[in-house]
Amino acid sequence: MTKASDARRALIEKTALQLFATRGYAEVSVRDIAQACGIGESALYRHMSSKEELAIRVFREAYIGFADGMLLATRPTETIGKKLGAFLTVMLSGFDQDPVLMRFLLIRQHDTLAMAITYDDVTPLTVVRDALAIASLNNELVVEDLDLATALVMGAALQPMTFMIYGRIPSPALSHHSAILDGLIRLLGLNCIQA
Repeated sequence: MTKASDARRALIEKTALQLFATRGYAEVSVRDIAQACGIGESALYRHMSSKEELAIRVFREAYIGFADGMLLATRPTETIGKKLGAFLTVMLSGFDQDPVLMRFLLIRQHDTLAMAITYDDVTPLTVVRDALAIASLNNELVVEDLDLATALVMGAALQPMTFMIYGRIPSPALSHHSAILDGLIRLLGLNCIQA
């Protein structure tokens, strides 16, 4: 692709993301995206095959991008408490830096996640699950059901951001890091010294 083509694709993705996040995926048409970008529908179709394909592509790139950021934020030798703190920083910072993207990810996860992600992908969920598994093997914590523990951690980390979207918890998200991390540590039954 040329630089102009890359720039147009980025504009389409950013515009579609904004429209999906503010109006809802079902309420946005291809025509709406084209008009908001200032291009014709035929030009739009050079960069996507359908609205669904565009939503899946944007979701996948962002979701896997968060997993990459989470992995880069930690070292294998860190305690589970340190890892959870770093993971949480990546997620909350992502919310503060691009609330539109985070709104899209949080709201679309239930109907887009299964289409956008394969079993072999490294995702935020698998990063957390692997960290909990390693912590269990290292006797940092007792995990009877790894999937349930992962679900509890992800829910406790993500639900406050959903509340922020709807104005029930004030932003910036990062200002809640300590409280959320303390809750995660208690949830897992970790000793604060280990964290």
